[in-house]
Amino acid sequence: MGDRWLRLRRHGLVFWRLSWTERGWLVRAWLMLHSVALALRWAGFQRVYGWLERGSLGVGGTLEGEDRVLIQAQAIARLVGGAAAWSLHCPTCLHRSLTLWWLLRRRGIASELRIGVRLEQGRFEAHAWVERQGAALNDRADISQDFAPFDTARWSLP
Repeated sequence: MGDRWLRLRRHGLVFWRLSWTERGWLVRAWLMLHSVALALRWAGFQRVYGWLERGSLGVGGTLEGEDRVLIQAQAIARLVGGAAAWSLHCPTCLHRSLTLWWLLRRRGIASELRIGVRLEQGRFEAHAWVERQGAALNDRADISQDFAPFDTARWSLP
C-alpha cells in the first residue's frame, strides 16, 4: 500500500511540474486513450480510423521550422506515453498510436500511423507506431526492422 502512495505522489509531482499547455495535452491524451479503446472494441478498426481521420480534417496549418515541429511531436508522444502509464486499462500499441496520430493531426503536424507484422517462433505478431518523415515517434528508431510495415496507412471506409 505504501508503494502505491509513493507512486501516486511521484506522478502528482510530475504532473504539477508540467506547463498548463502540457497538462492539457496530457489530459486530452488520457481521455482519448480510453475513448479509442472503447471505440475499437465496439466499432472496429476501420470505423475508428475513419472517424479519427475525418475528425481532424481542416485543423491543420504549418508550424514554423521543422526542428520545432519535431520537438513538439516528440513532446506530445511523451505525454501520450505518460497518459498510458496512468491509464485505467492497459493500452495497447494500437491505442497509443491512434491517440498520438490523432493528437498530432489536431495540432497540424503531419504523421503516419504505421502497422507492421512479423512471424516470431511460428506466431503472428502485429505492432503499431507513428512516424514523422520516416522516423518513429513513439517507438524505437529501428522498429521497422523488426516489423514489416504495410505500404500504406489508408484504411478508411469508402
